[in-house]
Amino acid sequence: MDYVPGRGDSISPSSGTTVAFTAKLRIHDSYPCHSGVLKFTNVLVNEGGGYSPDTGVFTCPVDGLYHFTVHVSVYGRGQCGIFKNGEKVVSLYQTSLPDKCSQVASVSSVIKLSKEDAVWVNIWGPGRNDIFATDDNDTVFAGFRLD
Repeated sequence: MDYVPGRGDSISPSSGTTVAFTAKLRIHDSYPCHSGVLKFTNVLVNEGGGYSPDTGVFTCPVDGLYHFTVHVSVYGRGQCGIFKNGEKVVSLYQTSLPDKCSQVASVSSVIKLSKEDAVWVNIWGPGRNDIFATDDNDTVFAGFRLD
């Protein structure tokens, strides 16, 4: 179907390059014992090739506004943030102590990026890393360029 401005049932042709990714934490990477970058190695989508499962870092391929979200499954206490070039943009803290139970916490932000800017999920370290994934509970990092 051809695009007709104002019709409302079609998406206008993209004015730029499609950049989008979704990556999940693997089950065996649950309850990390380190601080720093949390690697989401199960990549579901990586249009534009900006996300690296080897490093856990999204490297901006095209200038623009981007939306990032992280959803973490937490059993106990979890803390993480979305970082840009080493600086915290937004963060979350979730605890279900003293009555440990499974909960999901999320944080998101729109971030203006230039080519080669780096974005990742940072974790704080032991005692605040009760972040997990199972067959029924996903921990996900996703981002996409806004047009």
